[in-house]
Amino acid sequence: MRLRIPKFHPLSDMPLFESQRMLRGHAFYPGASRLRSLAPREPRLPADQAPCAVYHSPWGHLVVTEIDPENLNGYGWTCLSNYPDGAEWGDLGYMGEFEQRRGTPYEFWERDLHSKDRNAAAAIARILKRYDDTPVRRSAPEEPEQAPAVPVEPATHPASAPNARVPRTPGPP
Repeated sequence: MRLRIPKFHPLSDMPLFESQRMLRGHAFYPGASRLRSLAPREPRLPADQAPCAVYHSPWGHLVVTEIDPENLNGYGWTCLSNYPDGAEWGDLGYMGEFEQRRGTPYEFWERDLHSKDRNAAAAIARILKRYDDTPVRRSAPEEPEQAPAVPVEPATHPASAPNARVPRTPGPP
């Protein structure tokens, strides 16, 4: 059976265009063959067998294992950048909401085009590894500790002794 990929969202008259396509530089949704491989299955495949599409943004990561091609509702794993311990599997809802979400310039959801993950479990392991690594401190080399400087009275030069000001006398007219 061949799945039909709609040109309009089934619950509205909205065409499935991508509002951030020019900024993103690539398609938000995977191609038709990939979209067909992400079609929902009963029962759901375990993470180590499920194909996936990985999305990332400054807000977090999505590992999408199912996208219903008829209504573009997704199912997958979400991980917020500020709370990676709260990552969970669940229904993602209409994927167009992620496509349209935008923050300050250049903050939007992007599909990871360079991901070589074989399945969802490999993608999740790769993402969580980023949060396990301690950040590398890239600062200037530390200077050796020195004793604090002792305040010293400023030295005066002998030629800089104060001169008395003498008023000028007017010269001959």
